[in-house]
Amino acid sequence: MHVDNLPAGGTAPPDTDTGPAGRPPVVTARGVTKTYGRTRALTGVDLEVRAGEVLGLVGHNGAGKSTLMRVLAGLEPCDAGTVLVHGAKASAGDFRTVRMAYQETSLCPDLTVAENMWVSSRHCLPRLRWRRAASDAVGRRLDEMFPGHGVSPRDRVEDLSLARRQMVEIARACLVDRLDLLILDEPTESLGPDAARSLYAYVRRLTEAGTAVLLISHRIREVLSVADRVAVLRDGAVTAERPASGLSEPDVLGLMGAHVAAAPTFGAPAAAGTAARETVAELLGATGPGLREVTLRVGRGEVVGLAGLAGQGQQEVLERLWRPVRRDTTVGVSRAYVPGDRQRSGVLPLWSVGDNLIVTALRGIARRGLRRPAEERAVVADWVKRLSIRGGAEAGITELSGGNQQKVIVARAFASPAGLVLLDDPFRGVDVHTKTDLYGLIRQEAAKGRSVVWYSSENAEMAHCDRVYVFRAGRVVAELTGEEISEERIIGVSFAEKGEDD
Repeated sequence: MHVDNLPAGGTAPPDTDTGPAGRPPVVTARGVTKTYGRTRALTGVDLEVRAGEVLGLVGHNGAGKSTLMRVLAGLEPCDAGTVLVHGAKASAGDFRTVRMAYQETSLCPDLTVAENMWVSSRHCLPRLRWRRAASDAVGRRLDEMFPGHGVSPRDRVEDLSLARRQMVEIARACLVDRLDLLILDEPTESLGPDAARSLYAYVRRLTEAGTAVLLISHRIREVLSVADRVAVLRDGAVTAERPASGLSEPDVLGLMGAHVAAAPTFGAPAAAGTAARETVAELLGATGPGLREVTLRVGRGEVVGLAGLAGQGQQEVLERLWRPVRRDTTVGVSRAYVPGDRQRSGVLPLWSVGDNLIVTALRGIARRGLRRPAEERAVVADWVKRLSIRGGAEAGITELSGGNQQKVIVARAFASPAGLVLLDDPFRGVDVHTKTDLYGLIRQEAAKGRSVVWYSSENAEMAHCDRVYVFRAGRVVAELTGEEISEERIIGVSFAEKGEDD
């Protein structure tokens, strides 16, 4: 059977029990350990993933989630312990029915979507006329998973948006003759709400057909809404397992040893203060690709949020502020930019953590054009300590988890002397505890007079801003300040304008 003839779900193992709790495990880890140099990524993991269930795996950045997933998918051997597939000790061929969709994607950017499918699924595609077979298979799978996706099999992956690349990555993982376990690593961090809902509807169809799904996400409410069980990974070991029903977000955060960051309380005096601040950046009726008569201002020491549904012009505003080449945009201070796509535009993969972090601050530290290595090391050490970057300054940036890489990129922006910091969804894939630290960092830097413009795909984060501009179809549909800023208000405004703009 070829992949292009597959039904929506996987192939369920023979089983007569009803409900995930009564079904046998698809993959089991017993006492699994894994060490990289001096770092013990896994310290004795015991975990089982059962047929027909969604198991949510949560934990801080650096807890070992990504390492565990690679071991469970057969991509890396464990140093000690055992991995069982359907109750038997696994060999390389046993992992063929286990597939993983990566947070940072595993796609080849210079190949088309169809060519990427051939690379990863050629064992279940015909060799003759493979290009048409791969195109048909990925087209149908994308239609099933993400209706209205807008992806052509002929598109080069490099030319796709981050969200569409993530859709292709997830579809790639599902293109297989038999799917017993699907591992989803932060699958919705780059997706909009509609695409996320479509994905989880597809996940439910998979589990109904008997496929097991292992979901990793820092979005705790999202995990609780779709998972049957929740497992907590701390310091390389599973420390708790609970049924998802009856659990609340604070319950899970408590098991993780975290707490929810409280949003600052704004009142009328604070809102009035923002209006009196010196303007450091401004758009006046800005138009162009993705923008329609956008007017906004950024005051000194102000945190300005860009909110609304994804892809409504927020990134275009950040790009305009980063490169103010048009007359409708004025920026009077130096700038630093945290890109949303850290793999393509953020990390410098051949460099260490310290080199990645310090590169934007070198000019400010140097004296008369000469570098000052001792001062550079002190700055790096301070930021590594402030943000608890696992691995330290000497580690290679690609050795870090995605969340720790993101912390390095954020630290790089704030270590620079820039008067305006532009943040494009900076906390994508970052755990709750780290978010709390970074929220505090933003407020501290704003108190020193540094301005921040911040886009987030999570509207709840906008409560940490002084002022929020809500976007719809490339234009500002609302400006919120103080107590007006809430997730409910932002969502309401975003959808209230839909009929007028569309």
